[in-house]
Amino acid sequence: MSEQPGRPAHPVEQGRDPAGPPPGPSGRPPGRQSAEQAGRRAMWLGVAALVTSLFFYPLGLVVGVAALVIGIRARRQARAARVIAPGAVPGIVLGSVGLGLAVLAVASTAYLWPELSGYQDCLGAANTGIDKTACKHEYYPKIEKKLHAPAGSMNKYGDYF
Repeated sequence: MSEQPGRPAHPVEQGRDPAGPPPGPSGRPPGRQSAEQAGRRAMWLGVAALVTSLFFYPLGLVVGVAALVIGIRARRQARAARVIAPGAVPGIVLGSVGLGLAVLAVASTAYLWPELSGYQDCLGAANTGIDKTACKHEYYPKIEKKLHAPAGSMNKYGDYF
């Protein structure tokens, strides 16, 4: 069939499937492009969740949930468009690990809050090294007892805590 003036060309004549969506600006179907972008975004958010859960765990909670949500949506979108979403599965895994670490950190902080805040107050009031050592001798046994750790197990970490 040749194109007649005033009549648009048939989709099959243009070289694309009439049942499928029209190609986007990159020549790929829109579902594929957005699924790929979402998969990569989930992967980067998963890495960010893992890193922030180690250093600033409240933010790790938020970023971990975002990585999970975006990764799962990318997988669903890719399945519907019958394409792959690179980075979606690693984003889900890394986001889950980061979220788990952040939840563990929040839970342990909440569990040990009375001891940790008392220790910080004691250190804030300490004027000398002897005072700081007295704070350790007062609060380390309380923390060890609450964690069911062997007596003196925190002493081997020196000034890290």
